[in-house]
Amino acid sequence: MKTLRKFTATGVFDYLRMDLVLNEKLPFLYGLNGSGKTTALKLIMALLEPSLEPLARIPFKRLELQGTTHKHGDFTVVATKDKASDLELRCSLVPNDSFSMMLDGVDIDEIDRQSRETRQNPVLTALSDIASPIFLGIDRRFRTPRMPVHRRRSPSPRQIAFEFQRERNLEDPSFDPGLGEVAFVIEDFTSQLRRRQSFIDDQFRKQILLDSFAYVDPTTHGFGFEPSEEMFQAFRGKRTAIMHTLESLELASEEFEKRSEEFFTTIENVIGTIRRLTGKRGRGGEPSKELSEALTAWFVNQSQVDRIDRLFDLANKYQADQELVLRPLNDFVELINRFFTQTGKEVSIDRAGKVRIRMKKKTTSLQALSSGERQMFIMLAHLSLNRSLLKDGVFIVDEPELSLHMAWQDMFVGAVEAANPKLQIILATHAPAIIGGRDSLCIPVSSVEEE
Repeated sequence: MKTLRKFTATGVFDYLRMDLVLNEKLPFLYGLNGSGKTTALKLIMALLEPSLEPLARIPFKRLELQGTTHKHGDFTVVATKDKASDLELRCSLVPNDSFSMMLDGVDIDEIDRQSRETRQNPVLTALSDIASPIFLGIDRRFRTPRMPVHRRRSPSPRQIAFEFQRERNLEDPSFDPGLGEVAFVIEDFTSQLRRRQSFIDDQFRKQILLDSFAYVDPTTHGFGFEPSEEMFQAFRGKRTAIMHTLESLELASEEFEKRSEEFFTTIENVIGTIRRLTGKRGRGGEPSKELSEALTAWFVNQSQVDRIDRLFDLANKYQADQELVLRPLNDFVELINRFFTQTGKEVSIDRAGKVRIRMKKKTTSLQALSSGERQMFIMLAHLSLNRSLLKDGVFIVDEPELSLHMAWQDMFVGAVEAANPKLQIILATHAPAIIGGRDSLCIPVSSVEEE
């Protein structure tokens, strides 16, 4: 799914008409309680998943949804009900086919399960091939598009364990499956980061080894008999950068630190001596003994200093590559902490994907989050880190203001856009703080049909 453009409905609950023309980035569906905001979203999702139960349960005469997909381009879905309660579905992707079902005498609660044998119908197959929107409903369960079989990943042992735990705890009100799901999203994402970091680490080690055999061409390099001012100023900073990189690779040790400190200190003293005594030569222009010894030491060790320079360049590239790999995770942590710092909490995620919540002098787990904090964490984690989601698509939220403080409502839209700027975000709300003065983007949900 790329974008939704238009949704129309007639005869909803036998009296409501809906005509929603959706802009490409941020449409707000607004209306009073009872205006049909949640119903409109349920019908849109039912057409795209497809789910027959809401289509059978909610009264309507005709529904039409227009949008654009990555794979198929523009599409139109139409659902109709006649007075005999027959349901018919059509999709422009298969214009010569239709799906119909007699609803009289059907157990609506079991309709999706009972209709599995009809899933081979061309219309239902075509609709299933359209990636449905990401949906956050009033129940605050995150519904993500079903993945094609060839793109589904095998579950990790922890995922299998969680599914077993979820089945056992469905009746436990304290069990939050949403937090469990997002924990696996983070684990999966950090697992990919570790693989990429391992490759970068291996490349860095390889470059260090290859540099041992680097030939220095004297016609282009040569030797400098006196260190430059620039070299003197940068030398200590290079040591710091190199040590930081080696610590990231877990190569730094007490012995290494001692040896490197001795080398850098000695070379800095040599450079300092040369700078101090240069120009203070004796009669005949001969350098003093101290200066001669310093120049000799510099001449002998310059090749090693040059190697340090090359190592510094490699370390800088390594740090830049590592920062690029970690940026999505760091951006997510920074984004969620904009909210949590207001409640005295701070999120951190280690390389294994384990999430910790810091509160003053205490560190705890995700279970310590309030309902509003959980909502923001789950939503932003999915949008930022869920590798199963397309990087652009449609994100629908029903009443995003639920459980959110007014200050967080003000921040909501900006945070979602920052988490995934390529999404079309459809928000059903009656909260002015969520709309934030974007009145031109507001669409009234429904009107009462005339007799």
